Amino acid sequence: MIILRPATFNDHTAIARLHSESWKNNYRGIWSDDFLDNKVDADRLSVWLHRLKSAGEEQHTVVAVLDQVIVGFVCVFLNEDPVFGSLVDNLHVRSDLQNSGIGRMLLVNSAEWINNNSDLKKMYLWVYNVNRNARAFYERLGGIHFETIEKSNDDGTSALYCRYIWKDTSIF
Repeated sequence: MIILRPATFNDHTAIARLHSESWKNNYRGIWSDDFLDNKVDADRLSVWLHRLKSAGEEQHTVVAVLDQVIVGFVCVFLNEDPVFGSLVDNLHVRSDLQNSGIGRMLLVNSAEWINNNSDLKKMYLWVYNVNRNARAFYERLGGIHFETIEKSNDDGTSALYCRYIWKDTSIF
């Protein structure tokens, strides 16, 4: 049985590992091979160490746990944008458990948290244009493809990103 719970500082290593594995499996050709092969593990560990050490009231990170192992997570920043609302900054599920409902559980949890903590009941996220599976998933959950823009990645590459929006998080 999948259990959702708030992330704690002690989860930073497991979240970072899952995050970097997700990027290695899904972002080849988007990020440089050098970054994915040699730098992503340290990069994600640094990010999650910082995020979970200094999480403020505006940050909401939830993990999905199966048999005491973190198999998915989501991170939301409340009221990140005055027009689009709260940012779903990351949502990742272990590759062998995709299409199991965990991603939906995490996104619904995010929407509920936004509903309970923000006057602006909207959320959005960025997803790579080439990530067709993720885009189809967000569309099945009511996400609207608002725009596509080219953005720089931290490794010096660039890619097309799609902004998906939910105008009303109470639809979940």
